[in-house]
Amino acid sequence: MSESQKLFHSVRIISACTFLSRILGLVRDMICASIFGTGMVWDAFAVAFKIPNLFRRLFGEGALSAAFIPIFTEHIEKRGKAEAMAFVNVIATVLIIILGGIVLLGEGSFFAIPRMFHVQEKWQLVFKLSIIMFPYVFFICLVAFMGAVLNTLHHFFMPAFAPVVMNICWILGAVLAPYTGKTLEKMIYAVAIATFLSGLVQVFIHFPVLRRKELYYRPVLQFSDPGLKLVLTRMGPVVFGLAVVQINVLIDSIIAVGFSAPQGGSGYFHFAGMAIHYPMKAGAASVLYYSDRLIQFPLGVFGIAMATAVFPLFSTHAVREDWSNFSTTFNRALKFMLLIGIPASLAIIMLREPIIDLIYRRRQFDAESAYRTSRVILFYAIGIWAYCGLHVLIRAFYSVKDTITPVKVGAICVGLNFVLNLSLIWVLKEGGLALSTAISAIVQIIILTIILQKKLRIKIGREVVISILKTVTASVAMVIACWFVLKMFPASDGSGSLYFKGLRLFAPMTAAFAAFAVTSILLKSEEFSHLIRLSLRKS
Repeated sequence: MSESQKLFHSVRIISACTFLSRILGLVRDMICASIFGTGMVWDAFAVAFKIPNLFRRLFGEGALSAAFIPIFTEHIEKRGKAEAMAFVNVIATVLIIILGGIVLLGEGSFFAIPRMFHVQEKWQLVFKLSIIMFPYVFFICLVAFMGAVLNTLHHFFMPAFAPVVMNICWILGAVLAPYTGKTLEKMIYAVAIATFLSGLVQVFIHFPVLRRKELYYRPVLQFSDPGLKLVLTRMGPVVFGLAVVQINVLIDSIIAVGFSAPQGGSGYFHFAGMAIHYPMKAGAASVLYYSDRLIQFPLGVFGIAMATAVFPLFSTHAVREDWSNFSTTFNRALKFMLLIGIPASLAIIMLREPIIDLIYRRRQFDAESAYRTSRVILFYAIGIWAYCGLHVLIRAFYSVKDTITPVKVGAICVGLNFVLNLSLIWVLKEGGLALSTAISAIVQIIILTIILQKKLRIKIGREVVISILKTVTASVAMVIACWFVLKMFPASDGSGSLYFKGLRLFAPMTAAFAAFAVTSILLKSEEFSHLIRLSLRKS
């Protein structure tokens, strides 16, 4: 099996599990949207969940992996499996100690702050839910570490399947929520507890696979290990550099709650002796949450799957100093990322209203919630191709042990996002928060691409430019077909049958895919043809 075949075999495994996870994630969000809508309660949950979820994305999608995999790969290549496994136990022991400390510090802070300071009612619930969900950090980061070990050993299934378990637990919590209390404030605790328990389950399902790989944990307190020092040194910059998009999303949610008028309260806040009208109203954080969930679908199914599968290849080429194959792998991954990312951005922009109508609009999720979510998705979707590409680009830097460059660029983009946030919310409301995130991601990917080319003398060859032009042309054909078919269906008022809502989404979606596929074939897009062949080939 060639390297290309191995790469996309791994991508198919990860994508299949991630696709199942995303489908279950949509189901859980459908249930939660119908129960909680876009009010203060779900605002509080969205922010409280973002805190442990930020750690999950940092570690699970790759800060720990980015720092650990290159060094673990080097141990396997140069020192043998036995010494590599001993190194795993050293890292695991220190990780358990660090995570335990983080959880204790977080729990103490969430408990003490509301008692030491005057906290508005909308923040009180955030702190209460955080106390329940923050320990999830401990378990999910251990899951991420186990996943990094297994990915390096080219086992991708169980790490990719773990989020499926989390969604199943969450769905059970949401289904049981109406039986746990009469108010939304009481029902939300069932979802929070289910989130915490899902972390425990995800840890335990990895044990059988680790045993089959002859991996057994033994506590080893060896702080002088050179590999440990390298991992810890690189993790700090990696955390910030890789997760700039997620940090921006967290900042968005905090600003969304802080600058939203409280339900039933004053529409103004006081600053420097002036009464200033809130730019947003309650539900802004909820709208951002539901929009982000839809944007994460293409990002998780293909973007993160590609980056996860290609990272060990980058690391192996870098260890062997095989820069020719490194460049070839990078260009190949970049072409496939844009082949998916560009049409995904445009398709979600075109179909955002039918998607929301089918998935979310029912019961507590009313017409206003649907309209606000649609506006936010419009702005988030502009940057889908950039979100996908960032995961590959940043891993390319980390595979050559450069953790500083992404941090510098990331710091610039976090600052840019913050400035844009505070500027655009007065004009676009919560849509301004989404647009800020998209602009920051696009700026980041442009800067990193330029630096990577100069640093490794990687050339974005003529074939990459031609591939992008073909993808853009096929995407334009897709948009035209999608618009034409969508116009055949009347706008929905939310009261249509599930069949009609599904037809209104999948008919233009099918036409869009057909137009994209036909145009790609006519233009002889090698990436599209290769992707179809690999999809049809048996695993």
